[in-house]
Amino acid sequence: MDAVTAKQPDARAHAVPWHRVYLVSESSCCLLEHFFVMFKTQFPAGTFAIESAPFATTRDKVLSVLDAIKEGIVCYWFGNVDLKALFLTECERRKLPAWDIFGPTLEFLQAATGTRANWSASALHATNSEYHNRMLALEFSLQHDDSRRIETLAEAEIVIAGVSRVSKSPNALYLAYRGFKVANVTIVPEQGLPPELACHEQQNVVALTVEARRLAEIRARRFREWNMGEMDYWDPREVSREVQAARRLYDERGWPVIDVTHRAVEETGALILKALGLRLKVFEN
Repeated sequence: MDAVTAKQPDARAHAVPWHRVYLVSESSCCLLEHFFVMFKTQFPAGTFAIESAPFATTRDKVLSVLDAIKEGIVCYWFGNVDLKALFLTECERRKLPAWDIFGPTLEFLQAATGTRANWSASALHATNSEYHNRMLALEFSLQHDDSRRIETLAEAEIVIAGVSRVSKSPNALYLAYRGFKVANVTIVPEQGLPPELACHEQQNVVALTVEARRLAEIRARRFREWNMGEMDYWDPREVSREVQAARRLYDERGWPVIDVTHRAVEETGALILKALGLRLKVFEN
């Protein structure tokens, strides 16, 4: 099925009946995938197997995608009125259940505001100021990962501090994608705070912590896979002492501390912004 990229159901949930869902769009399908991943969290693991068919931009491509679908559920979005009409007609003819993920929301917003939507698939990935600001923030955060360029720490909008392997980088990159310039600094408690961080006067530092047992597991896996670090790096007793010592440093500085144990980056990111009194950025086109 060349037109469709498959994502198989969770093998661990083999006892759960699963249904194949096709995501079809004249754009990249990235937003459709994001939305459906959110929806499927409300169902038992393994309920859905997702396949994406992006860039169905012509009549022939739409028909080719549908020809490859023998049965299943279809979720779609088309800005082009003619392609949408063709798609719906063909789904009805082929008896494929189909749902427009974005359309009803856009129609509601049109009716509520009295403002006509553009219905443009290309606008979903426009390289506007929002896009460029995100790219600049991502570049900044990559350059300031793991204590790099710490001498320019004052340029950061958010500083994430934490011991090794506490998920500083993933959280920094998530917030960078949301438009924030984020630096992350590794803390080694026995060495104290890096001078640049100790002298940092901005109220934009958040410390991450994690259950010592979980951190020891992460470090042990890292040690096995990459042969990194000495035994103290992942020894549960040493890790526990390190986490406690780091927590004392954070408390001395009065930094907000967020426990990332079993938290996704989206949840941690929201907690970081809340702790610093920040809101998600809204960009102008």
